[in-house]
Amino acid sequence: ISIVCIAGAVMAFMSDEEHAKNKGLPGGDNAPLEKNAHQVDPTDTKLIGSPSIMENLCVFFTEMQRILQEGDVLRRFWCWLCNWVQFAQFVWVARSLKSAAKTRRQFFYMLEKQVLGLSIEKDETEVKSYLDVKRHLGTTWPFMWEVSRVKDDKIDCDGHNCVPFSSYSYLDLLRNEEVQESAIAAAKQYSSGNHGPRMLGGNMRILVELEHKIAEFLGRDASLLCATGFLACMSVACAVASEGDVIFADSRAHASLRSGLKLCGAKIINFKHNDYGHLAKLCGKHRKKYNSAWLMIESVYSMDGDIADLPAADVIAKRYNMRIIMDEAHGLGVVGRTGRGLEEHFDMPGVCTIICGTFSKSIASIGGYICGPKDLIDFMDFHAPGNVFSAPLPAYCAGAALKSFELIDREPWRVRKAQANSAYLRQALVTGLGEWPADYSESNKYELEGDVATTVIPVVFPDDLDRVLRVASYMKEHGFMVAAVAFPACPLRRPRFRVTSTCAYDQPMIDRFVRTLVKAAVVEGPSESTEQLKNLSVF
Repeated sequence: ISIVCIAGAVMAFMSDEEHAKNKGLPGGDNAPLEKNAHQVDPTDTKLIGSPSIMENLCVFFTEMQRILQEGDVLRRFWCWLCNWVQFAQFVWVARSLKSAAKTRRQFFYMLEKQVLGLSIEKDETEVKSYLDVKRHLGTTWPFMWEVSRVKDDKIDCDGHNCVPFSSYSYLDLLRNEEVQESAIAAAKQYSSGNHGPRMLGGNMRILVELEHKIAEFLGRDASLLCATGFLACMSVACAVASEGDVIFADSRAHASLRSGLKLCGAKIINFKHNDYGHLAKLCGKHRKKYNSAWLMIESVYSMDGDIADLPAADVIAKRYNMRIIMDEAHGLGVVGRTGRGLEEHFDMPGVCTIICGTFSKSIASIGGYICGPKDLIDFMDFHAPGNVFSAPLPAYCAGAALKSFELIDREPWRVRKAQANSAYLRQALVTGLGEWPADYSESNKYELEGDVATTVIPVVFPDDLDRVLRVASYMKEHGFMVAAVAFPACPLRRPRFRVTSTCAYDQPMIDRFVRTLVKAAVVEGPSESTEQLKNLSVF
């Protein structure tokens, strides 16, 4: 027992040392960042997906000490041996699947087939692996549900009347009649389309008006519109960086940003999600090798519900002569006192050189924007692929967006209510409103991620995608539509529901949702495969 205690103490000390190293910012003069209330701890295991080796060792030695003190060695050893046999079997199968899989995605689909008891053919394609899982699940497949009556309080979702609790329309402007009327009026005044890309077919006046509006709203000199948010965010890197430059990007940056990174020709260096110590270390090692440098982050990470540590990003950007690109898609309209996003939240106006995003969330329309200094935006109109090689967004969408921006300022209660509802919903999910059975194991409950400043609340069922799918079906049948999220949109071992708050909810509705979700989690308990999937850490 004494040896185990000493070993445990040594491991704890080493773990503390490792933790202490992460607190500073390596590289440059190695000056640590000043901690603030919003800074994300890079050692938070809920963010990085799994505990560190040192933490696992500390847990192991603590458990060994307890077992020896209780005198339950033989029974524990037998259980341990059985678990290791099961583990070895799973590892053998998983290793075989990993060798057979052509991509990481296919490995994930093959694992799901193994769990579901589906046969795996030799040299099967990724398409077949995916379709076998999708078609086997049938009606429990929780993606691409057919919906109608989207402007009603309850939408029709696969024949069920459901309240959408994963809506991107955070300010409920999707159902606003003024927004709809403004869109229709703009379409009638202009047309349903255009004469071609803006470079050649002409620049509709309503698009110029919208560019002025979004630039003014975000405190920038100018902006450039694209037909979609994906095109806008993709175009940023393509326009501002090229061979000889470097972009440091958060590892969980959106697919639209990553598409631009692949196309731009610059050197791309990813840092661990929200780990600014790791970012500074990479900058210290690589920044001096390149010409221009950019730091790419998101204000709100849409599947994680957390925010970028903008003060930390600013310190590092200034230290290493970088400029910041920030995707404001999920912060616009809901983060900050008046909904102007992360800069307003941290009271750091103008710290980002470029802000990009979409109108498809709080603005209840379609289209994307790039905001920044006038000279840079003027340069982009000829160098942003989303503007040069694509038709522009139609007048209908521009009319809706213009009215939405007007309503955000005219009806500030929308921002306040969305934020208040989010805080209430998160707290209700934390407590479960007393619906958990008294003897229900904590390890079988869901886990929450995210930051209180956002309207996105990830509800995670670790290592149990099957349970997520079953709970999604249960919720739909009981009147709530929630979006299930799986790899590669989130970490492989952290499948989740992307629960959101909007200003359309009231507290009784939130209470009903939380009680139904807790009941669903109890009825649709952990899958038998959960313990096996926890062994994925070896990969």
